[in-house]
Amino acid sequence: MKSKFFILFFALYLAGSAAAHAEIYLGARYGTGLTMLYFMPHQNEKMAVTPINAAVAFRYCNSKALDYERYMNLMIEFGYGERGYSMNTHPIASSDTTAGEKTTRKSQVLELPLVMQAKIPLYRDFNLLITGVAYVAYYLKNTQRYEADGRQVKETFSYDHFNGFEYGVGGGLGFSLSIGKTDFALDARYMASMSYLYTPVISQARFLYESMPMQIIISFSVMRKIF
Repeated sequence: MKSKFFILFFALYLAGSAAAHAEIYLGARYGTGLTMLYFMPHQNEKMAVTPINAAVAFRYCNSKALDYERYMNLMIEFGYGERGYSMNTHPIASSDTTAGEKTTRKSQVLELPLVMQAKIPLYRDFNLLITGVAYVAYYLKNTQRYEADGRQVKETFSYDHFNGFEYGVGGGLGFSLSIGKTDFALDARYMASMSYLYTPVISQARFLYESMPMQIIISFSVMRKIF
């Protein structure tokens, strides 16, 4: 009985100690990047510059921990971004028969990245950041531009085989500078989807195709310690 009481007391002590040393940061991230949607077979797709990729972020760390744990940060981000690409052929959907030689598409997306980040001191308050990401995303709105009958057409689109949902993983490197309770960071991430944006379809017009999004994001962030 005494041993069980001691184990329980010790576990509560460790939990209280970890909570006492926990550090919570609140901040924001804003970036821009290159995005692409890879098809198989290829549709002569090309990257697009997307100037908006923003997020509100919460970060947890424990700088009083022992060994490597004091360098680890766990973050969750609530973000909004744009995705885009262009194709030099007709889009996959048969309803796009009026499209010209080049179709440009852009999507507005809600993102929820879960980030594990190693913050390794280099010199005084200057740090190296090594980032790993797992994320989910939901597509809000899709628009496309193309030339038809000698004029530029812009319209929203939605296809039967469009999933509107995405999940994937990523990683990156960056640097941060700590000034008091505030961290300033610049980092680059590569994000690759593990899901198809369009459900694979076999038809007389198309073979089985794949459609996997990709992003390269360069962003600046500011995090402020609140607890």
